[in-house]
Amino acid sequence: MAVAITRPKALPVSLAALAAAGLWLYAPVLVEMARAWMTQDNASHGFLVAPIAAYVAWLNRGGITQAYQRGATAAGLAWAVVAALMYVGGRWLEVEFLPPLSLVVMVGAQVLYFGGWRVLRAAAFPYAFLFFMVPWPDLLVEFISFPMQLFSAKYATMLAGLLGLSVSRSGVDIHVADYTFSVGAPCSGMKTLVALLALTALVAYLSRGPTWKRWALFAAGAPVALLANVVRIVVILFIAAFAGAEAAEGFLHGASGVVVFALALAGLLLLGRALGLRGIVGSKARGAADAPA
Repeated sequence: MAVAITRPKALPVSLAALAAAGLWLYAPVLVEMARAWMTQDNASHGFLVAPIAAYVAWLNRGGITQAYQRGATAAGLAWAVVAALMYVGGRWLEVEFLPPLSLVVMVGAQVLYFGGWRVLRAAAFPYAFLFFMVPWPDLLVEFISFPMQLFSAKYATMLAGLLGLSVSRSGVDIHVADYTFSVGAPCSGMKTLVALLALTALVAYLSRGPTWKRWALFAAGAPVALLANVVRIVVILFIAAFAGAEAAEGFLHGASGVVVFALALAGLLLLGRALGLRGIVGSKARGAADAPA
């Protein structure tokens, strides 16, 4: 059973002191995360995560405030120790993703310590959403990217062939006319996948409808991102076949990323409509919409 503790009387002062200490401790981590968001294609959405999480928490402020009045728990201290160990271990072992992960875990520890389990449950989604701002470790990206490259190359070749284009494939290289398109890691769809998962999670959470349908929409984020990337590659192959390699390369390095994201987003919105999910609303309307009939 969780041990309840008395909330500090000077709560605003305690929170201000804690925020200052956390900023001092995690300032280098924030700088490293910002650098990753600026330089890594699959992490560029990181700048938007915290503001979006704060907005969702604001939408749910009524439930969070009500839960906050019920007390705090000492379990937050144990959670903070885990976060601190992650931070120290990450620095000592030079594991780059652990300090950023420690930052998000520490935020949860403070919410738990000052608000208790009920507050953490009430703020579960905006808190969990913060994990999307943690840059994925390079090893994980490389592990996922190669199967995505093979998938994209295989099914793009298949789709282009079904549409009447004369194509052949060798591994991740697709040959059409005098042009060879190599589905490298940047073309695997990885950079779209992470951002799209975050967007899908947000849309699914804020939509009105049964919980299982919102989970189904979120689960569809990855396959939809892959299929959108396949369509992008097919478009590039057709451009190469009818307009030449130079036009294909121009599209590849220009508008193709926007095309992938737009196609994936459109596919998810259509899927949400097919599932019967309705528009994005605030917390009160959502709660009423999700209530059992």
